[in-house]
Amino acid sequence: MTVPDDDSPRNLRKGFSTGTAMAAAARAALRRALTGEAPAVVAVKLPMGFYLPIPVASSGTHGRRVWASVVKDGGDDPDVTHGAKIVVSVAAGRTAPAACSSSGKPPERAGVLLVAGEGVGKVTKPGLPIPPGEPAVNPVPRRCLVENLVEEWRRWKHLARPIQTAETNGVAEEPPWGAERSVADPKGPRVWLPFPESSGCNRVFLEVIVSVPGGEALARRTLNPRLGILGGISILGTTGIVRPFSHEAYEETIRSALRVARAAGATTVVLTTGGKSEKGVRALRPDLPPEVFVQVADFFAFSVEESRRLGFRAVVHGAFFGKVVKMAQGHRYTHAHRVPLDLKPLARRAAALGHEASLCEALAAANTARHALELLKAAEAHDVIESICRDAVAASRVFSGGRLHTELLLFDYDGRLIARTGDSRIDCREDSAGALGKGAAG
Repeated sequence: MTVPDDDSPRNLRKGFSTGTAMAAAARAALRRALTGEAPAVVAVKLPMGFYLPIPVASSGTHGRRVWASVVKDGGDDPDVTHGAKIVVSVAAGRTAPAACSSSGKPPERAGVLLVAGEGVGKVTKPGLPIPPGEPAVNPVPRRCLVENLVEEWRRWKHLARPIQTAETNGVAEEPPWGAERSVADPKGPRVWLPFPESSGCNRVFLEVIVSVPGGEALARRTLNPRLGILGGISILGTTGIVRPFSHEAYEETIRSALRVARAAGATTVVLTTGGKSEKGVRALRPDLPPEVFVQVADFFAFSVEESRRLGFRAVVHGAFFGKVVKMAQGHRYTHAHRVPLDLKPLARRAAALGHEASLCEALAAANTARHALELLKAAEAHDVIESICRDAVAASRVFSGGRLHTELLLFDYDGRLIARTGDSRIDCREDSAGALGKGAAG
């Protein structure tokens, strides 16, 4: 189920996050465990405080565990996890094993043992909102999970009933939260999430395993491997809602990548507009680790400002001509839907540098940035290209408050370096021996 979004482009549908899907599946599983009934829909309390009804795809029992699944609906957002099945199984007990947390110590009070199952990643590098060794479930989804399980328990615990399963040949067993029964100590990444002291769940220990069938393959289409999240996708969400073409989601991705680069010891970060421009920079510096490369798409100002906030010393931009023209004009965000390409300033710059009127007129009327670049190259107007690059560097310095050394590498549409402007000999690591542009021409 999605939420109508009257403010989104073309009234596109909103969807719900993987964090919301996890909380919904957990609520459904716990409700089935407590009541014996399979809910078709559950209402999930979102971080913003209101409730969203979420359809339950399926549910069932396996021994003393009860599970439910929810199909993630990203609305009209182009999300790789759209349509993924989020499966959560729940077991409960009155006691907990000593190894409920990554520290190996018994929990101080009742709560949830959250375990990453199949298709959910494990964090292996510092710099993310959660530490290495834990399941790749972000802080807000963790809180949302706990809050929803507390509500579900308090609402239905009076109906707690035995479970009849195929494994027991239809014979009723004691409820999975029977006296003195301990939660099992599962394998895999896990973290203990205590219930709030005011929850009223003082002697309830829940084991929650979240799985995403096919999640490891999905993760290869994300930045997770680069961020050090291995084995599957991340469970994400800050509001619980997926907004179509969400700037918030992309900005959080950029922020996470920058944090990982900083935690890895990088003092300079390479900001590219996409995979092709990153490939160009990598060809110049194959020695650099993947952590220093961050694909920022159209988020020019945000990525620079966040780099400054996180304490980097320098940024290197890798881009193609269309983005550089918009960067040079000082646009914070460079997507074509928000900022149409305007080549008239480029034509005026060519005129100011003394180029023939025919070239200037052709530039102003060019169909695309590629077309304009072809015109400039054919006229050998490299001074215009370099001038625009200097303006882009100047704009970047404005967004950084003048606190970051800045370099720009401009590539043509065949991936060749055609201009390099700004501060030279920028090192991308504290122990780096060479400049980014080492061996490059142009």
